[in-house]
Amino acid sequence: MAEEFKTIVDSSFDNANFPPFWAYTKDYIFGMIPANAEGSRWTEVSYTFEEPEEPLLKTERNADLSYQFLLEEVSKGLAFYVEDLNVNNIKEFAKSIESKSGPDKIKALISELINNSSEYSKNLPIVKDKSGLGILKEKV
Repeated sequence: MAEEFKTIVDSSFDNANFPPFWAYTKDYIFGMIPANAEGSRWTEVSYTFEEPEEPLLKTERNADLSYQFLLEEVSKGLAFYVEDLNVNNIKEFAKSIESKSGPDKIKALISELINNSSEYSKNLPIVKDKSGLGILKEKV
């Protein structure tokens, strides 16, 4: 499972049009990766450290549903681990993009979190670019 996860991580930046999202906590790693070139399908990836039998889960969904899962993970899942996470700012940003298409919403949210992470937390545990992928691979 760890090798399959590392392969997924290594290829996650292959789509130049849609950046992936990676977050990590002491208990799990969460990723949202474009599954096609158009960004209309995304794969949610989670690697849970306390699940030795099946630590890796992957689910492919359309962009609209993937956006909802990503927004929930950031505003609820990460909020449990990141004390200073400003969920109100995240919700405000989400409102500002709600008229966009699914692929555009998910791309906008990921770009916002990567490029303006300090607006949401002093230490948002996310991977901002390909050079940060080693953090994820070291954890598994």
